[in-house]
Formats: sequence, C-alpha cells, structure tokens
Amino acid sequence: MDSLGMFGLAACAVAAVFVYACVARAEHEDKAQLARLRESAAYRQLCQMLAQLNHLDIDEVRIECSGITVTSVCPAHIVLNFAFKQNGNSLRNDSFTRLYAQLIAEDFPLFTQNQAYKLCAYRVYRVNGKAERAYAFIMRRGYKDFLLAQRFPAQLRIY
Repeated sequence: MDSLGMFGLAACAVAAVFVYACVARAEHEDKAQLARLRESAAYRQLCQMLAQLNHLDIDEVRIECSGITVTSVCPAHIVLNFAFKQNGNSLRNDSFTRLYAQLIAEDFPLFTQNQAYKLCAYRVYRVNGKAERAYAFIMRRGYKDFLLAQRFPAQLRIY
C-alpha cells in the first residue's frame, strides 16, 4: 500500500513538472509574438495615431478582427478607425486580436487603470456565422461623469 502512495505522489510530481514546462513554453512563445507584433510597421503606425489622440478623452477602444475603433467621450463620435486589412495585415484571427489588446494595455497604461477603464471580452458574429473574439477598453460611468463635470461645468437649463 505504501508503494502505491509513493507511485501516485511521483506521478503527480511528474505531471506538475510537465504542466509547468508547457505553461513556460506557451508564455515564452507569447512574449516572442508580442515582440514581433510590437516591431511591425502596422503597430507602430497605430501607436502614432493613438498618441496623437492624447488631448481627447477616449470613451472606448474596440479591438476586433477587422480593426480597431476609438470613440471619444464628448462629442461622442469615432475619432480613429484603424482597419487591419487596409494597413498591411489581412490575417484575422482571435490570437492576433488578443495580442493587439495586450500590447495596447502595456503601451498605454491609462487603459489599465481600474477606476477609469474596464476591459471587456465579447464575441462578434460575422455574416457567415463565424464567431470571432473581440476586446474593448470601456470608460467607467463614474469616471466619464467626473470628466464631463470637469470639462463642462453646470449650466442653467430652462425647459
């Protein structure tokens, strides 16, 4: 009975080492993909465009397989529409979208502030029925109200 317990313990230890090795390898590949994507011309162009929007209050950043859309708070309209296909990358898959969301979170720390933005993951269903993963950095309601009150002080309204 004692040898069965030792065998089980050894099997668990081997399984733990195997799982650790698989996770470490996947993390290494993920970091390599992030580095390659960060060096790409399309991502550098996107970073320049996002940096030019620093004077605006950004309401949401939507990252879908078709591209990235940035919406401002006030006035509420689309200020940037970065289509992947027109900017040199026609490959559209879920991992590519996840990598872009991760890079934006790393390079623009404003979007990772919990009191200001939240990251939402959702699915986009295309006309052909294919479901694609998408991400959005959405400004929280309290922070949006704070910004609007700060930018536009209370005005007298007569109805």
